[in-house]
Amino acid sequence: MSNWLLALPGALTVVLAFLAGGFFATTIGLAAGLLCLLLVARLTLVDRPFAGWSGALGLTAGSLALFAAWILLSSGWSGSPARALPEFNRALLYLLVLVVVGLNARAPGNLRLILRWVGLAMAVTCAVALATRLLPTTFPTSAGVNNERLAFPLTYWNAMGIFSGLAALMLTHLTASEREPPAVRVAAAAGLPIVAVTLYFTFSRGGIAAALVGLVLYLLLAHPRGLLGALPAAGLPVAFALQRAYGSELLARNDYAGADARDQGRALLVVVIGCVVAAGGLRALALRVDERLLRVRIGSRTRRRVFTAVAIAALLSFAIATPALDLPHRFAQQRAAFERGNAPPGGQDLRSRLTKVGNNGRLAIWRVAIDAAEQRPWRGAGAGTYGLFWERERPAPPAHVIDGHSLYYETRGELGWIGLALVMVALAVPLVIAASRLGGPGRHAYAAFIAAGVALLAHAMVDWDWEMPALFVWFFGTAGAILAAPAGDAAALPAPPRLGRLLAGLACLLVAVTPVTVAIAQGRLNGSVDALQRGDCTRAADKALGSLDLLSVQADPFEVLGWCDARAGQLPLALKAMQDARRRDPDNWQHVYGLAVVQALAGEDPRRTAALALRLNPLEPLTRGLVRGLRSRSPARRRAFAAKAPIPFE
Repeated sequence: MSNWLLALPGALTVVLAFLAGGFFATTIGLAAGLLCLLLVARLTLVDRPFAGWSGALGLTAGSLALFAAWILLSSGWSGSPARALPEFNRALLYLLVLVVVGLNARAPGNLRLILRWVGLAMAVTCAVALATRLLPTTFPTSAGVNNERLAFPLTYWNAMGIFSGLAALMLTHLTASEREPPAVRVAAAAGLPIVAVTLYFTFSRGGIAAALVGLVLYLLLAHPRGLLGALPAAGLPVAFALQRAYGSELLARNDYAGADARDQGRALLVVVIGCVVAAGGLRALALRVDERLLRVRIGSRTRRRVFTAVAIAALLSFAIATPALDLPHRFAQQRAAFERGNAPPGGQDLRSRLTKVGNNGRLAIWRVAIDAAEQRPWRGAGAGTYGLFWERERPAPPAHVIDGHSLYYETRGELGWIGLALVMVALAVPLVIAASRLGGPGRHAYAAFIAAGVALLAHAMVDWDWEMPALFVWFFGTAGAILAAPAGDAAALPAPPRLGRLLAGLACLLVAVTPVTVAIAQGRLNGSVDALQRGDCTRAADKALGSLDLLSVQADPFEVLGWCDARAGQLPLALKAMQDARRRDPDNWQHVYGLAVVQALAGEDPRRTAALALRLNPLEPLTRGLVRGLRSRSPARRRAFAAKAPIPFE
C-alpha cells in the first residue's frame, strides 16, 4: 500500500470536517465521485488491483453494498425516490472508502501509520476550531454557524464534541504507545491540551462521556508501557489547561466575543500554548522512562497477575465508593432527571450543562422513530422519511427535526430490521477482527481502533453522527486496512485479465454517475431556492429547470417553479408544477401547502388540500394559519389570503 493512500482516511476527515462535516448532499456526492475515480485508477492501472481482498472485507463491503441497495429499493414504498438518493450516496461513500483502502494488501505498520494521519487530521481541525473561540475577531466563523457552543467547522456542537473526543483518544494512543516513534509520542502529547480544551468548549456531555468510555477501553485493551511516562507528562498540562478554561467564565457564555471575553480568550490562548510546550517537553524527557521499561521482560503469567490485581482493586474501590457516595441514589436521580427533563438548564453560563442531565427532546424523537418502525417492522417506512413522520406525529413543536438522533432507531424506522441488520454487520465485523488480533504485535493500534470505534458507535446511539461523514470516513478507511488480506497472500493470486479490469473500471464509472448527478442537481436546486428567496424568479426558474434536467425525480424544483409561476400570474402552469411536486413527494406538507395556495389563487376550492397539509404537519403555524385563512366560502377572500401567504422555505 503506497504511503499516500494511507493518508486517505485522514485527508477525507479533515476536508469533510471543513465542509460542514460533509453533511450536505452536494459534498457527499462529489466525495463519492472522487473515490470512484480513485477506484477506477486502481482497477485499470495496478497489476493486482484485488491484492487486499479477503473474506472479512467481502462480508463488510457486501453488507454495505446491500445496505445501499436496500436504501434505493425503499424508494419504491416511500413514494419519494429523491429522498432516498442522498442516503444512498452516503452509504456508497462509506463503501468506497472501505474498498479503496481495503483492496491494498495489508503490511506491518500500515494501521499505525493510518492512525497517525487520522490523529493529525483531527488535531489540526481541533486547533482551528479552538482558535475561533479564543480569537473570535481574528478567526470569525460564518454568520450561519450557531457557535454559542463550539461547533465550527462541523457546524454542530455535539458532532464537534465527539470529533474532539476521538482526537483525544487518537493522541492518547499515539503518545502512550511505546511502539510509536519518539517524535510521534512527543507531538501527540503536545496536541492533547488543544483537543481537550476544544472538547470542553463544545459542552457536549455525550462527547465527553464517549471519550471517557473509549479511554478506559483503550487502557484495558492496550495497557501500553508508555503510559507510565505519558500520563504525568501530558496529563498535568491537560489538567491545568482545562482548569484555566473552566475558570474563563466569559468564554462559556453566548456573548463570548465581547470585549472582556476576548481578553480572557487571549489569556487562555497563552495558557494553552504554554501547556502545549510543557506537554511536549515533559513527554520528551519521559522517553527515557519508556526506554527503561522496554528493557524489562514481562511474561504472560506476570501480565495476567498484574491485570487481575488491577481488576480486583478496581472492584474493591467501586464496592467501597458505592455506599460511601450513595451512588445508587445518585444514579436513580440522574435517570429520573433524564426521563423527565426535556432539556438541560439554560441560562448564560454553558458550564451548567456539564453537571445536569436532560434528554433535550430525544425521547420524543426516538419514540417517533419506534412508531414508524412498528408500522413496517421489516422494511421500514423508506429512506429519508423520518422527517415526514416527525412533522406528522411529533408530540410538541420544538425545532425543525429531520434526523432521528440515533443511527439505530432511525435506521430501524426508515429501513426496518433488514436495514438495521445490514448496517450492524458492516460496523461489527471490523471491530471483531481487530479484537481477534489484540494478542499480536499490533495490539496498541488495534486497541486504539476498537476504543475509538466503540466510542463513536456509542455516541451514534444518541445523535446523528452517521449523517456526518467526517465522523465515519476514518472508521471505514481504517477498517479497510484491518480487513485487507496480508501481502503474502496477494503474491499467490494470479493477475486478473486486463479486459476484466477495464470492465470493472467501467462499472465504477457508471456507479459514479449517480452521486455526481445528485451533487450537481442539488447545487442547482440550492441556487434556485436562494434566488427565489431574493425575489429573482427568472434565475430561480432557470436553476430549477437545470436541476430537473439532471434529476427529474426531484419534487422541490417543481415547487420553486410553482411559486414563480404563481407570482407571474401563470396560474395553470403553477397548478401543474405544484401537482408535479406533490406527485413526486406526496407526504411532504410543503408541497401540499403550496398546492392549496395556488388553488386558491386560481379560484378553485383549496379547503380539502389545506386540511391535508394540516394533517401532514398539525403543529406547524403555517398549516394552521392556512386552514384558518382559507376556511371562507368566498373565492375572493381565499384569493386575497393566498396572495399574502408566505413561502414555507426555511
